[in-house]
Amino acid sequence: MDRRQKRSRKVICDALLLLMRDKPIEEITIRELTDAADVNRKTFYNNYNSIMDVKRELEDNLVQLFFSLVNAENLEDKITEADLNPGRFIHRLIKVIDDDHAKARMIFDSGESTVVLKHLKEVLGPYLRPLADEHNITESELEYALYFIASGTMSVLKAWLHNEISASSSEMENILITLIRKVIRN
Repeated sequence: MDRRQKRSRKVICDALLLLMRDKPIEEITIRELTDAADVNRKTFYNNYNSIMDVKRELEDNLVQLFFSLVNAENLEDKITEADLNPGRFIHRLIKVIDDDHAKARMIFDSGESTVVLKHLKEVLGPYLRPLADEHNITESELEYALYFIASGTMSVLKAWLHNEISASSSEMENILITLIRKVIRN
């Protein structure tokens, strides 16, 4: 892909994100999208077959970005055994969401949410294992708890992103950390 094509695809993706803030994707026309991106229809069709193709590319890019930002290896501070807990991960996750609610909402609403759920479970594992050991939780119980916590976290965050739950970022962070710890302790 040459530089001009990359630029065209980027402005089209950015324009779609902007338009989706005001209306559902099903109501967005090619004309609206090309006008917002300041490209012509030919440019659009040279890069995509439909608006849904643009959405799929956005979702793929956003999921990759999301994974890179919340991945345990990318935490700013190295985690020591003494402070290994789910709080650090939840803090980073809320920060990623706070940086761009529209993009986060798209990830949580997309067909990629099962991929995000699986990754969330994998990333939370190292944080929860020490808590599980401390409370004599078996490996199979920990596996069930990880699914329960990851899917519950996803559901709560999705509701928060859609303003079904009214809480500040720090309140949401504290709520999730408290709930995760309660699941592991009980």
